[in-house]
Amino acid sequence: KEQTGMSFEDYKAETKNQFLTRRVIGQEVSSKISISKAEAQKYYDENKAEFQREERVFLREIFLGTDGKDAKAQEAVEKKAKDLVARARRGEKFGDLARENSESETAQNEGELPPYKRGELLKEVEDVIWPAARNTAVDPIKRPNGWLLLFVEEHHQAGLADFEEVQGEITNKLYTPRMEPAIRAYLTQLRQEAFLEIREGFTDTGAAPGKSTKWTDPAQLKPETITKEEVAMQVRKKRLLWAVPVPGTAVKVKSTSKS
Repeated sequence: KEQTGMSFEDYKAETKNQFLTRRVIGQEVSSKISISKAEAQKYYDENKAEFQREERVFLREIFLGTDGKDAKAQEAVEKKAKDLVARARRGEKFGDLARENSESETAQNEGELPPYKRGELLKEVEDVIWPAARNTAVDPIKRPNGWLLLFVEEHHQAGLADFEEVQGEITNKLYTPRMEPAIRAYLTQLRQEAFLEIREGFTDTGAAPGKSTKWTDPAQLKPETITKEEVAMQVRKKRLLWAVPVPGTAVKVKSTSKS
């Protein structure tokens, strides 16, 4: 809050708006975009050069320090290290354990480390890591200043990666370029169906084609007969539009709804 320069109430409202925006986009746009396995397989078959790999391991870490601790405290650290490995092996997320327990700077990133090729790690670490299967928490490794806990998230073998190994990566690659136009189409639909007030002197850079947003005095509008269901739908659309940024700008245009 202090870093943003906002008051607490503004910060809380902004956070709520961001959450609602993500939720609406997820329900109304993201959920309707799907990448079939056949599409992913076709991309893989046509772009195999992208999936030639060097052998690398992808790790997460937890570090528990022992510097300055007496013998009893060091025993407690060793016990904690073994307990954390046991918890990870029982199914707890290693990233969560890292965030909550690690004394390394990587704790804020759930212990994530950069990928390593063979020869880039200490031999005593490499000897433990290299034979381990993916999604494995290895035994704690004693270091001069503490205990190192490592989780093998992925182990890419050299050569062409299997389709199953990269299917998720391909799906994300194909999904991303479809997302932006889908969001713009959704926002355009909202703007076509919702009432907006654009005052004189302002330009609506995100106006839907053929939709006038010139100011009209509400007192001059003619009443219309409308059902309760239609009223509820209009209110919902106004609320959604209020929470979503105008395409092509960083400005949010509020509807006249006070809800």
